[in-house]
Amino acid sequence: MAILTIGVVGMKKSKEKDKKNNKIKDINEYKKKKQNKHKNRSRKTAFKKSRVILTFAFVSSIMIVNLCGYAKISELRYDIYYLEKDLRSKEIIIEQLNSNIYSNTSIEEIENMAKEKLNMDYPNDNQIEYITVED
Repeated sequence: MAILTIGVVGMKKSKEKDKKNNKIKDINEYKKKKQNKHKNRSRKTAFKKSRVILTFAFVSSIMIVNLCGYAKISELRYDIYYLEKDLRSKEIIIEQLNSNIYSNTSIEEIENMAKEKLNMDYPNDNQIEYITVED
C-alpha cells in the first residue's frame, strides 16, 4: 500500500510541475494557443449545430414517412369503401334480374318445358289413386 500512495503522490507532483512549466515563453506561441482555442471552440459549436440539425432532419423524416403511411392507408380505405359500395349495388342488380327471370317464367312455359325437354306428361286415369281421409 505504501508504494501505491507514493505513486499517486508522485503523479500529483508531476502535474503541478507541468502547470508551472506551462508558462508562455513567446508571444507567437501565445497567439497560436489562442487561435487553437478559438478553432476548437468554433469546431465544437459547429459540431453541436450540425448534430442538432441532423437530429431535427431525422425526426422530421420519420414524421414525414409516418404521415405518408397514414395517407396511403386512408387512400386504401377510401378505395375499399367505394368498391364495397359498388359491389352492393351490383348484387342488388343481380337480385333484380333473377327476380325478373323467375317472374317471367309462367306456368304455361314451365309446362311446355316439362313436356318437351323432360318428356313429362299428365298421369292416366289408372295411375291416379284417391285417398280418403277420416276426420
